[in-house]
Amino acid sequence: MTTYKPVHGGFIRQCAEYVEPAFGFAVGINFWFSWVICIPAEITAAVSVLEFWPETTSVPLAAYITIFLVAITLANVFGVRLYGHVEYVMSFIKCLAIFAVIFFMFIMTSGGIPATNGPIEFRYWKNPGAFNNGIKGIAKAFVQALFSFGGGEHIAIIAGEAKEPRKTVRNAVNPIFWRMATFFVVNIWLVGMCVPYDDEDLINGSGTLGSPFVIAIERAGVMWFAHVTNGFIFLTVISCGITSAYIASRSLAALADLSIIHPFFGRKDTVGRPYVSLPISIVLGGGLCYLNCSNQGAVVYGWFSDLVGISTLFQWAGIFISHIRFRRGLKAQGMDYHSLPFRDFVAPYAQYLALVVVVFIAGCEFYLACFPFGEKGSVKSFFSSYIAAPLFFLDYFTYKFYFKSKFVRASEMDFKEAFAFDEEDRLRAAMTDRNEQDGPKSKLMKRLKYFTLG
Repeated sequence: MTTYKPVHGGFIRQCAEYVEPAFGFAVGINFWFSWVICIPAEITAAVSVLEFWPETTSVPLAAYITIFLVAITLANVFGVRLYGHVEYVMSFIKCLAIFAVIFFMFIMTSGGIPATNGPIEFRYWKNPGAFNNGIKGIAKAFVQALFSFGGGEHIAIIAGEAKEPRKTVRNAVNPIFWRMATFFVVNIWLVGMCVPYDDEDLINGSGTLGSPFVIAIERAGVMWFAHVTNGFIFLTVISCGITSAYIASRSLAALADLSIIHPFFGRKDTVGRPYVSLPISIVLGGGLCYLNCSNQGAVVYGWFSDLVGISTLFQWAGIFISHIRFRRGLKAQGMDYHSLPFRDFVAPYAQYLALVVVVFIAGCEFYLACFPFGEKGSVKSFFSSYIAAPLFFLDYFTYKFYFKSKFVRASEMDFKEAFAFDEEDRLRAAMTDRNEQDGPKSKLMKRLKYFTLG
């Protein structure tokens, strides 16, 4: 949908144009809310990372929080170019760090580290075992995975600011599967082999919220690498905080640009920086950061990550529903889906299956919110982890009844803006020399850059 019509607003606009305005409002507010909540979540994590080094505890938490907020603000205030350079460099550093940690843990579990006294292999999968705590354990893993896996959808939000958006978005999306498989699945697979789930430092550890990666390296006795890894984790969470503020401000401005909320929130300066939505997002997210001053960083981080995880479910559901409606609109207007610049070859079946998965995970999270770990269910425990769900439906029905919005018919969906991009592609293809010859080295470097940085 985004490569076909890469306009400002991304999937928020798609939900409004292909489903109905109330749905776009609910998805947009939910998306903005989740990224605002990401700001305190990442700063809480950054503060916890510093606790790994005891000498940092002499500085008040509020001072660290303020410094991090100022850094995040400055990275966003100086425009898209600075933001892009900062994220480019940090992404490269993060990729190197992840590959180094994966390589280290592979050697560790294979018995290449003397401190492990031989291969670890699948020892911890047998004792204390895998898939513990039944459905509650699986449900809790789901919400944490949602928090980590969420974020790829923001590519659609910034497509309107990209140069050659059809090409840029396609190049950004293509390697996501392989990055997920490498940076998430392989990483978690190996760390699950190196650290048991009931490790005391993992449960009660300070610093990086008891990071299993740092714990694994500490168990191997390579303390210098543990410090380096902790430093990389610190850079990662600061980078995520910068991105959270960027996406939150752009999503709120997009809602205003689409006339879904008041135009005041969409005001921008001459270079396109949203000077209203940016401070609003940072002030709201930054204010929540100071909850961490209660010395309950792990608890606060858990609240925020749960809220973001549930919000991510609704964002994905909105994308799947709008894509199903998008295909119906193309069919109703006699347009060939296979002529699109980027398409899903298993659509719409993949979207229907994904909606079933979303409903299943939402049901698991509802069960966990009603019957949490280690305590009786209460209204407080329910809303602390599941409040994003009732807020979504409150937003939807409030907008629908107040503005009397209606579903968009498939025959009335507007695809005219996409025609301009079709013509642009034809002109660019005619003017571009496609006979460029690359040597083997340059091809290898381009593929490596594409895989790691896009």
